[in-house]
Amino acid sequence: MKQLLATFFVAFAIAAGITSCGGGTDGTGAVPPPPANMTSSGVMTKGSVILNGIHFDPAAALIVDDRGRSAAQLDTGMVVKLRGRSDDGVTGTADRIDVENDVRGTIQSIDALSDPKRFTVAGLVVVVDDLTVFANVSGFAALTAGTRVEVHGLRDSGGLLHASRIEVVGAQDGPDEVRGVVGNLLADVDQFTLNGTITVNYAGAAFTPAGASEASLAAGIFVEVRGTLNGSVFTATQVEVEDLKDIPFRGDPGEQQEVEGFISGFTVHPGEFQVNGRTVRTTDATVFEGGAAADLANDVAVEVDGVLDAQRVLVATRIEFQRMRILLQGLATAVDVPARTVAVLGQEIHADDLTRIHARPNGGGGNSSSLADITANVDCVDVRGHMDGTVVVAERIMELSQCNQPDEIQANVTAENEAGATLTFFDSLIASLPVSASFEDGNENSITRAAFFALVHPAGPNSHGTLVRLRGASAAGMFVTEQAQVKN
Repeated sequence: MKQLLATFFVAFAIAAGITSCGGGTDGTGAVPPPPANMTSSGVMTKGSVILNGIHFDPAAALIVDDRGRSAAQLDTGMVVKLRGRSDDGVTGTADRIDVENDVRGTIQSIDALSDPKRFTVAGLVVVVDDLTVFANVSGFAALTAGTRVEVHGLRDSGGLLHASRIEVVGAQDGPDEVRGVVGNLLADVDQFTLNGTITVNYAGAAFTPAGASEASLAAGIFVEVRGTLNGSVFTATQVEVEDLKDIPFRGDPGEQQEVEGFISGFTVHPGEFQVNGRTVRTTDATVFEGGAAADLANDVAVEVDGVLDAQRVLVATRIEFQRMRILLQGLATAVDVPARTVAVLGQEIHADDLTRIHARPNGGGGNSSSLADITANVDCVDVRGHMDGTVVVAERIMELSQCNQPDEIQANVTAENEAGATLTFFDSLIASLPVSASFEDGNENSITRAAFFALVHPAGPNSHGTLVRLRGASAAGMFVTEQAQVKN
């Protein structure tokens, strides 16, 4: 995961080591420079604190958490912001860690029939998926309206909170809490709204951090309030202004920064967009893992590594897609509207409540969001999505204007047969790779078929399988490849 960053740090360490061993021109044996400062934010995994692939030692870190949890109590699925140091991009030392749960309160309603499942707390809609970690509760089915929970997660461009951790908590586990964008600010009566439906009364609230005050409030700024939620009225005892709180995590120009979240404001690559409140800029030199530049889109979850420029824009050296990007392009051979499925290249695709559907009603112009406007064995589609277990979940299904484009597959290899020159995807979709096809490595360099197979490894107990992209044509139940490229 960290190959690019690790290569940079290792090269730096080697150079420093040569100097410190007397290999430099002055022969002084100077002490190597300290590990590089960096900032990182996203969903952590327990094991020290594993954040965006780096194992940070939190033993000496300042832990900022309104529940007073220690470093040992930080756990998998929590969203944190971290400032620390690393000299190799693999291990590091944390200096400060802020715990960033989005909401703590009583569940107002549960929608178990939605797909994916969701519930509402403090006006915030929480989406639950296969990546959600549950604590003090067995799972989604055990949640009920009235259950008090603390939820960590990342928000998409529509404001939905994709839960990374849901913990059932009691009254002793801190006051009610909610984060969001200030709306309908009425300073004369000390009120504003959060999440569209929650009225915050801040007349008796203290403002934090130092330097914050009522004058800091403005429509559109992000705040965190603590206090008591009663129905749709939140009586705040504390209002925390996020922009001021985040100053320690802004980073300095030239520093390494990592951020995890959903893309918003995307238009074109190379270009700029936002990830979890950070402005990101891609360039022609940006390296992609688990997908390609063409997979960049709003509401796609990514991890971005890069360096801050003079304006503190994160210039991306590497973007990793948090879910391997699936692409299937070809003739829709079956459409089941009630089941919300479409078959492409023999693979069944599942659409859910979050899938964006762009169909061409009656085969003409315009735009439809209904699968009913995609006709089996007539219309060709471009499907972008991800794997949820063994199911391909579509994030976008777009009907193509014509069917004369090459069929395409981008997916993880589940089996390979070099002797037979075939790859298998989804355990059932078989592609042949004739010697006449063209082959490329992950850097788009031309290679031989043998070299291509040497780079490809099927899925196993500890691997999702190599992500590859094939272009060609489907015929008689077999995908015949014209061009093959390794994507990670």
